[in-house]
Amino acid sequence: MTTNPRPNRAQQQTLRAFLKAQSKPASLWLKLSIALGTFNAILMIAGAYLLAQAIHNVMFEGSSLSEVTHLLWPLAGIVLLRAIFLALSERLSAFAALKIKSTMRQTLLTKLSLLGPSYIEQHGQGATLNTLHNGVEELHDYYAKYLPGVAYSAFIPLAILVVIFPTDYKAGLIFLLTAPLIPFFMILVGSKAEALNQKRWQQLAVLGNYFFDRVQGLTQLKLFNATQTELKQIAKISDDFRHTTLGVLKIAFLSSFALEFLATISVALVAVIIGFRLFFGTLDFSTGFVVLLLAPEFYLPLRQLGSHYHARLQGISAAADMVTILNAPLPNQDTELVNNTTEYTTSDTIDSINIKNLTYIYPDSNEGIHNVTLSLPKKGLIAVVGNSGSGKSTLFDCLLGFHPQVIPCIYINGLPLAANDITQLQNQVGWIPQNPTLFFDSIGANIKLAKPDASQQELEQAAQQAGALEFINTLPSGFDTLIGEQGEGLSGGQKQRIALARAFLKNAPILILDEPTAHLDSQTEQHIQHAINMYAKNNLVLVIAHRLNTVKHADNIIVMDQGKITEQGSFEKLSTQHGVFYNLLNAAKQGGSDE
Repeated sequence: MTTNPRPNRAQQQTLRAFLKAQSKPASLWLKLSIALGTFNAILMIAGAYLLAQAIHNVMFEGSSLSEVTHLLWPLAGIVLLRAIFLALSERLSAFAALKIKSTMRQTLLTKLSLLGPSYIEQHGQGATLNTLHNGVEELHDYYAKYLPGVAYSAFIPLAILVVIFPTDYKAGLIFLLTAPLIPFFMILVGSKAEALNQKRWQQLAVLGNYFFDRVQGLTQLKLFNATQTELKQIAKISDDFRHTTLGVLKIAFLSSFALEFLATISVALVAVIIGFRLFFGTLDFSTGFVVLLLAPEFYLPLRQLGSHYHARLQGISAAADMVTILNAPLPNQDTELVNNTTEYTTSDTIDSINIKNLTYIYPDSNEGIHNVTLSLPKKGLIAVVGNSGSGKSTLFDCLLGFHPQVIPCIYINGLPLAANDITQLQNQVGWIPQNPTLFFDSIGANIKLAKPDASQQELEQAAQQAGALEFINTLPSGFDTLIGEQGEGLSGGQKQRIALARAFLKNAPILILDEPTAHLDSQTEQHIQHAINMYAKNNLVLVIAHRLNTVKHADNIIVMDQGKITEQGSFEKLSTQHGVFYNLLNAAKQGGSDE
């Protein structure tokens, strides 16, 4: 896993520019929110003048309440309008932040799909999930509160100064001289909080990776009785993260206290000066009261900006990881191929798939596949066999687009693919790993992941095709039956049938399976194998096979050894040759099993 160091000043400017650019999808809503907030402030100024004039008329001019009604009714209207504008402004800024977050998360997911699982594994699955979830969520307050706060701290004090200076320039000078103190101390204190916040964000990424890896290996930890050791390590990392978080909060609270103290002192200074001037008769009550009413409102946007400054730090820290993902180059991306005007599209029928000179070696390793050249038919069952580590899974990962650097080696209908075509290729593929992913939801919802708008008839047809409809109908709630995470509550065969039904519902022209009948009883294996054989009559099915039943039914068998294709042919042909496949058969017979 890699973590980003603390951004320097140039990098911070780049990150701020990045965050500003990401606001474009909702810039109209943000501007409207800021405009409503600013107009709300103008109404506040008008309301202060009306209130001051009404009190002055009653106290010093001897006017009755009925004689100042013409001032009180507009004041009541202003109060009502301010409440409406304030509510609308907050709702619009929150809506804009939500829209930006949705766009950002979709952009990150699209880029990660192009980079492939190898990039996620290299940078850590926990850290990547943390960026996609917590990182994107950290942007909410940045857009909903900090950015409007920056605008308000510029517009509202300026509007008050424009009104105050013609009325009482001495009070205006006090405002003008004391206002810069608040942002100065905010930046001074915030520089220390920024370093701690960046450290906290890096620790959160480490904690996410560590915890995610341990959850995945929970079975192994239980087998080797290492759970207590790992629990202590997780507790230690969590404690370090807690201390860093408390350090950030401590500085945030201290900065808020300092800003409140400065604002209070400034308002008190204005009040004392106004009081002396009223006492000596150099200022009329109406003007002095207006200044006193506007003094807290003058410093309020600056104080609020200080309280939202923490949102800025969090947004910049989260944006650093997002920029890293979005700026990650697609490996060996060929511009000429990307701009090819005859590129393959999903609307085209797949007539042929060819692999030419495909080589992929894992980083920091000599393992992988070498110079694989292969032609695949439009339909039929193709089995890929070989010893463990021979390159079967790596070849399938390349066909699934998990390693973008080898995509140009794959040709669809004679046309080479480019890195930007990965999504189109994956839309044409159904994939079932050894342990299919099922979510805490109903059985129907898990199958519908392949086609959310599928009808009930299509759902039942896919389940029937996969041999899953019979056991689903025996459940109390049928397709509405809830299952646990990773299919908890179902047997291994039932999980595989649901995954197969999901693939059949997608009706992809290419179906890729990784040992679909591994760890299943013979009866369940026969059901699933029959469903696969039927699907292969009209589509291309590629399967990593260890069981002889799967191999015997295959139209073609591809034998891999040490990262290369060594043999191809039918079961009858390969079983009579004294090659790698012949040795695999003998090893399976001597082992007394079909594997």
